[in-house]
Amino acid sequence: MLQELVNSCELVGLEINASKTKVLRNKFASSHQIHIRKSNTMSAIEDVEEYVYLGRLLNTKNDLEPEIHRRRRSAWAALNNIKNTTDALTCPKIRAQLFDSIVLPALTYGSETWTFTKALSERVRITHAALERKLVGITLTEQREKNLHREDIRKMSQVKDPLVFITKRKLSWAGHVMRRNDNRWTTLLQEWIPRNEKRPVGRPPMRWADSLKKEISVRQGTQLIEPWSTIAKDRKKWIAVIRAHTN
Repeated sequence: MLQELVNSCELVGLEINASKTKVLRNKFASSHQIHIRKSNTMSAIEDVEEYVYLGRLLNTKNDLEPEIHRRRRSAWAALNNIKNTTDALTCPKIRAQLFDSIVLPALTYGSETWTFTKALSERVRITHAALERKLVGITLTEQREKNLHREDIRKMSQVKDPLVFITKRKLSWAGHVMRRNDNRWTTLLQEWIPRNEKRPVGRPPMRWADSLKKEISVRQGTQLIEPWSTIAKDRKKWIAVIRAHTN
């Protein structure tokens, strides 16, 4: 398949950069080395355990922790770049809008596709709280001495709640995925049920759609009445779901 792509690119004057092309394998993939032929020259494609693609760190274990660490660093870098501007602003509303348009997207980039556990959500919340304190000029020690709660800092900063922001983005993306009708993998995988396969021993890892199944699917007791994927295909119903979970 990769060689077919190389050949098709050459027909229109494009060339694949073999040094920037990487291979990520799961446990079901063949371990054979992958080569591509360009201008009668064979080039080996490097196998890697993780790779940054479209700004997000992907890895073979589907571990979100390294990406969360990158997002935290990006958010701090974004805040430091605008700190002189936010310090000079006297209007809290404008300062919050600047923060929400620059720092918050850096912290939550790609969150539509995150498989968000409670531990990871707490990491994001703690990082955002530290960014908020930096924005309003209060240290953690001063917050404790003045007995200020998170709600007090939020009133001072007037910024958006990061977890609500992430929830809204994930729900919007989920609705977009399920309403597609062009047979893309993102849609097909949500409706795919593996056959003749047994679950591994132990508690299975959390999946992207698990939170949607738990919080949005309509149930009557233990009986499933309407799955989230069916609700998402109705745009009006899904907009109502987004408003109910983010307001």
